[in-house]
Amino acid sequence: MAAIHSDDVASAPQADQQATPAWPRDIPEPGGPLRVLFLADAHFDDIPGGSRVVARELARELIGRGHDVTFLVARHAPGTPDDCVLGGARVIRYSGAGTPLAFLRQGRRACAKLWAEKPFDIVHTHFAYAALGPLRAVPRGTPRLRSFYGPWDAEGWIADADKRRKRLGMLKERVKRTLRHTVEGANLKRGHGVVVLSEHSRREVLSFGYPDKDIHLIPGGTDVDRFTPARSRADVRRALGLPEDRTLLLSVRRLAPRMGLDNLIKAMPAIVARRPDALLLIGGKGPEREHLQRLIDQNGLQNHVRLLGFIADNELSGYYQSANLFVLPTLALEGFGLVTTEALACGTPVIGTPVGATPEILSLLDPRLIAAGTQPADLAQAVLGFLEGDWADALTPARLHRFVRDHYTWKRHADAVERLYQSLVRTARGKRAIVYSKGPPDARPK
Repeated sequence: MAAIHSDDVASAPQADQQATPAWPRDIPEPGGPLRVLFLADAHFDDIPGGSRVVARELARELIGRGHDVTFLVARHAPGTPDDCVLGGARVIRYSGAGTPLAFLRQGRRACAKLWAEKPFDIVHTHFAYAALGPLRAVPRGTPRLRSFYGPWDAEGWIADADKRRKRLGMLKERVKRTLRHTVEGANLKRGHGVVVLSEHSRREVLSFGYPDKDIHLIPGGTDVDRFTPARSRADVRRALGLPEDRTLLLSVRRLAPRMGLDNLIKAMPAIVARRPDALLLIGGKGPEREHLQRLIDQNGLQNHVRLLGFIADNELSGYYQSANLFVLPTLALEGFGLVTTEALACGTPVIGTPVGATPEILSLLDPRLIAAGTQPADLAQAVLGFLEGDWADALTPARLHRFVRDHYTWKRHADAVERLYQSLVRTARGKRAIVYSKGPPDARPK
């Protein structure tokens, strides 16, 4: 979220305030199609990322069921259209992301304009800061749902570690973290419910003082038609230009400090000592690339570790299919881990650290897939234990794909979210009906 530049977010509550209407113009029929507004920092097509995958796939499922979904997002690249359709969803982009007050003002105005066209039945926020402006234009009484993917303040604190090395940098980052935590907590409390993807995330939401009864655990999903085991791993490797005669380890992550990729690289000498054919492929881009390349060079691992750069979405399944093992070396803040279920759906076992939601998924398959810790020695031991252990033979591609299909599909995710939408809308409709029965208030729509 660096592109949004939220340093001055403390002044946001005073930005361009305007009274909002008290009543939506219509009330949806029970169980009928809904008009849903997604508030997000970006659309996946603009900036790929885990939370944006969830929003995109949920939108696709809802649209397939007859609902109307609109994304209201910040513009991150010049020239992108203000109003377009992506994957069946309408996408509205607004400018101002570089200046907090302008960002909030433009977000409110864009939302007000959308609402004037035709009101929405429910507002679903996917990122707290992205909702600050738009929610000012949402009428009171409109159901509001929040999907919580991780604590914004903690993620920023870890990502900005280098900035804290100077004295003034430390002070600025502490202030920024406090402001982000305040914005996150305020946004949570404005919602009528919160969706989390894991028990780990549930605990994080509880830490904000949010009531447990309004937290809904709905695990993330995977496209099990797209992410499937390969008929021939050798054919996939040939198509990708990968060696057919080596043990391939794969990790696909943003190249950021909390992802633990430096520890995975440091684990490779121990792995290579016993498995000379091992080759680690790391897909992704980010600020740690130069640091990771130096580690590779310093440890003489040029023939055993490759930085692939960004892997296009349409090539991702092929890389999963080509690997003997996927490794998730996360150090902190793993709210779910879509790459875990995607790799498993492709029939590739996953070794992960005991961080965040990773144990919730892998322990259902085999606890030995969870490393003892996050350090290089822990990762090396877990990887070698898998490669050299007989127990791994039971984790066949068919079994792994079936596991994901039975537990983690976007259909299951959307089923639960859709039921939650309908419940919130029914509750809101009932409250409006009670007030209407007492006589039309001044704010009642004409």
